[in-house]
Amino acid sequence: MHLPETARQLLAGAAAALAFLAAFFGLSLIAPVAVGAALIVYVALLLLVRRTPPPDAVILADGVSEADLSAALEAIETAADRLRAADARAPASDAGLFARMAEILRRIRGHHARDPKDLRHTKRFLRHDLPRLVETSEAYVDLANRAGPSEADRLAQLSTRIGGFVPALERIEQACLENDFHKLDVETDVLSRQLQSR
Repeated sequence: MHLPETARQLLAGAAAALAFLAAFFGLSLIAPVAVGAALIVYVALLLLVRRTPPPDAVILADGVSEADLSAALEAIETAADRLRAADARAPASDAGLFARMAEILRRIRGHHARDPKDLRHTKRFLRHDLPRLVETSEAYVDLANRAGPSEADRLAQLSTRIGGFVPALERIEQACLENDFHKLDVETDVLSRQLQSR
């Protein structure tokens, strides 16, 4: 049996208290003997009930901890939600663009959940590039919603550049599917450069 440390200590303490009460009041043993019985029960329970390791101590694959994976999955889900929200506000000419990115991100999230090894190769993307991709997308939507007709050409150029994120995300997803770690490194670098040149 495994329990988190707090629950393990509470269980052992409660069992020791019951053992003391049973020995002292039920069996009418003297206090030092009852305390000894309680201590034996406490130690025995600590030895029998194993401590559940914290998520950062559970290594799933290739140095990726359970905590790393959980944080990455949450970051991807949050980014996908924000892109979906941006899609709802996007101009008609960009309808579906941000929803498509959100859909690809959710699939990448699924790949990571099934195969945490990929996370080693997308950590930088998830920490630095994904937030920038989302911020760039949201900033574009905000700008497009307040821009006038005179900025139509500039908005079209920005839309084309942001549309270029979709194939980059698709290539990252494909590299995850193929477990091609070299390709995954290359594709995350490509997207990073695209974001830097925005």
